[in-house]
Amino acid sequence: MTKPRLPRDIPPGAAALGMAAILLTLSGCAAIDSVAYGRAESSYATAQEFAQARGEAPAWLPPDAREITRVVSTRAEAESLLFSSEDGLAACEDVERVSAPTMEIASAPDVYAIDRVAVCGEWAVAESDGTFYAWTPAQEAQ
Repeated sequence: MTKPRLPRDIPPGAAALGMAAILLTLSGCAAIDSVAYGRAESSYATAQEFAQARGEAPAWLPPDAREITRVVSTRAEAESLLFSSEDGLAACEDVERVSAPTMEIASAPDVYAIDRVAVCGEWAVAESDGTFYAWTPAQEAQ
């Protein structure tokens, strides 16, 4: 005798199919950023963690940098960093801001409200209340 099938019975494998759909959706957000917007975003707790993941940190990045967000272009040589630091920058030149980040970070300070930036090598770095927003390429560095 076969068991009668009720409309609410879930066919075998439906749970696995549902889980696969959820995982694909979650991982798809990063893929969409990379393909559609040409950007990849990552976060790091400390400067040491950032340096290890990137291969090396820019020489100007303060050792106490924390809460680091990195956005890089997947299509060009553009990169932005957002971080907090109490020590601040060393060995950078203060100049008038003439450029803005190519790779924007949503939670970053409004660079258009900032008149001066520090030029650190090929980077421009804007600061607002202990939060630093750095980008390269930067017109100020040329």
